[in-house]
Amino acid sequence: MKNVIGIVGGMGPYAGLDLLKKVYDNVEADSDQSYPDVVMVSASCHIPDRTAFVKNHLGENPSVGISHCVRQLSIAGATHVGISCNTAHASVIMDQVRDAVTRSEIPVRLLSIVDETYRYVSSRFPSGRLALFATEGTYLSRVYEDAFAVDRRFQIVLPTEDNKKKIWDAIYSPEYGIKAMSNPVHDRAIQNFKDVSEQMLAEHSVDAFIMGCTEIPLGMQRLRLPVPLIDPGTILARALVAAVAPERLRPES
Repeated sequence: MKNVIGIVGGMGPYAGLDLLKKVYDNVEADSDQSYPDVVMVSASCHIPDRTAFVKNHLGENPSVGISHCVRQLSIAGATHVGISCNTAHASVIMDQVRDAVTRSEIPVRLLSIVDETYRYVSSRFPSGRLALFATEGTYLSRVYEDAFAVDRRFQIVLPTEDNKKKIWDAIYSPEYGIKAMSNPVHDRAIQNFKDVSEQMLAEHSVDAFIMGCTEIPLGMQRLRLPVPLIDPGTILARALVAAVAPERLRPES
């Protein structure tokens, strides 16, 4: 059976498109036919807000809609699936997705954006203080802290509550947030990232930033910062290519 990449999009829609682009950006190809097959399902109406569920556990678990998308991807031929949302990897959501895949015998391998990020960082950085920019749901679920807790070389550093609010506004604000205005990203959202980044660099001497929400790189990568920006979306994209077509994985620049 041919290996095919599957992407669960829709959380928000540009995050799925961004992951799809990063898959193609990381393929070494010499013709149309050199690229691996990719299918994506973007079904926002079926997937409630992940942070709202992590906070309150009210309403339908987003795992139901995500599992539906995984099933549709499998029907379309996907064998290796990436979910383009960090908050969706909170255990209260992702454990249910994995259970549904196992229970329904959906023949796909789920790759975790969080686990792949830890593997990438641990293999390329000797140690460090890693500032985490993320949604409220990702902070509450502690998925990144838990992933890195096994490795004492690294420390996850969180923004202050006021700075977290600036990050969330850059993502969610209906006036200028990236979920509402993805192309182009509003200057005010970028300024929020800049303000928080500069303060954390000054106060915590962080060694790198983890852009732990798939919308954040759309704006934050436009900043010029003196430390690396770690993009879990790019890491997941490369892991998907490595899983289905390792001979086509483009060398890291």
